[in-house]
This record gives sequence, structure tokens and C-alpha cells, in this order.
Amino acid sequence: MNEGRFTPPDIARAVRGMIVSGELRPGDHLSTIDLAARFCVSRGPVREALRLLESRALVRILPRKGAFVNSLQDDEVGVTMEAREFIFAAMAELAAQRISRSQLADLRRELQQLARLAAAPATTPNEFKLATYAFVSVLYRAARNPRLHQIIRDLSEGVGHAFGHLSMATQEMRQAEYEAYRLLTDAVADRDPRRAGDLARRMHAAGVARATQLQAAIPQAVIEFKGKRRRSGRSEPRTQPVLSTVRNGAVPRA
Repeated sequence: MNEGRFTPPDIARAVRGMIVSGELRPGDHLSTIDLAARFCVSRGPVREALRLLESRALVRILPRKGAFVNSLQDDEVGVTMEAREFIFAAMAELAAQRISRSQLADLRRELQQLARLAAAPATTPNEFKLATYAFVSVLYRAARNPRLHQIIRDLSEGVGHAFGHLSMATQEMRQAEYEAYRLLTDAVADRDPRRAGDLARRMHAAGVARATQLQAAIPQAVIEFKGKRRRSGRSEPRTQPVLSTVRNGAVPRA
């Protein structure tokens, strides 16, 4: 494979996929040597890719120690999610003031899809997550603020996309999420920006709390972050089957 086939954004997307799939776990050390060999590039593009992931709060780079996968309990992730919560609330408030009749009809149509998925036991967390993306896409268009829309998209591309499925891992969680979207839709339809913003903040905080609690319950998935390389051995339990189970809607027992 020729040098340069994989660009830093390509590598960053691939590593993010490894984090989402559970191949890379919170606390894992990201070796530039190993990644360079994996993608057949020099270490320069890998370092750039890791800096891109750090800007999305998925990775923390420590001087003389290297890069490590963040968890939802990491301070940088918390700051990012806090910012996302405030912008999500602002977008909900603006949507309540500016939504058109056709956009409200679209929002209700997406809400119906969420209701169907929440009621179906076979729905996967990823299917439900994609349906929530369709809902908020309508909400953001209704807010009519492209700058805020871009900011929240940038914030969501990291930890939001990587860990969002954890807040929807069970049918009970998905039903709770649907109910929150239903209440938000009612507030927007009533053109009540204060209520819409308050509901948006609460539902975002509740989703982060669910995801954090579940991630902490997954065996070997959350490691106390001390800037040290995680030791691995043949006898170490693998995380992939556990996270695959979570994405299919079952909660592992600690």
C-alpha cells in the first residue's frame, strides 16, 4: 500500500469507528507506531489524526506519555457535553419561536417514527439513534441559525456519535428517550421557548447520565485514567462481545 493513501481525516474516522465498536476501550493507549503500521503511513499523519480526535474529545494526548481513549467520565468529555447541552437548549428555544407549519409536521412525523421504534423490542440502539438524528435535524433547521447548527454538529461528531447508543441501550431507555422527545415536540408546537429549552437541557443531561452509568457498568470498559498504558494479557476479558450486546439492547450484568 502506498504512503499517503490514508489521510489524517481518514485515519481519525477509522480510529473513531474502532472506539464506537469497542475494539478500542476507554483508557486504551493509542500507539502511533502501531497505527502507522496498520494504515501503512508514517507517524506524522497518525499524530495529526490523533489531534483531530482530541479536538472532538475522543482522545487525550499527554506529553511524553502519548494518546489515550477518553471515557464519558473524563473531564474534557464532561466540558464538551456541557457545551452541547447549552447549545441544544438554545436550538430548541429558537425552534419554538421560528418553526414553520411544514417543519412542525415534519417534526411530528419523525416523532411518530421514534414512537414505533421505542415500542418495538427488536429495535437496536443504533436504529433508534439514527431516528433521533432525523428528529433533531428538523429541529435544527427550524431554529434557522446555521452557526449554532454547525457548532453542535462539530460537538456531536465526537463523543455524541461515539457513545450516544449507550443512552438508548435498552427498550426502557428508548421509551424514556421517546417520552422526552414527545414533551419537547409539544413545547415547540406550543411555541413556548422557555419550556422547550428547559426540556432540552433536562433530556440531554438525562441521556448523558444514562450513558455514563451504563459505561461504568460494563466490565473492563471504564478504566481509571492515570495516563498509563493499559496492560493486556491473554487472560484479560475482551470488551467487544459486551459492547456488541449493549448495542443490541441487552445490559450486561456487572
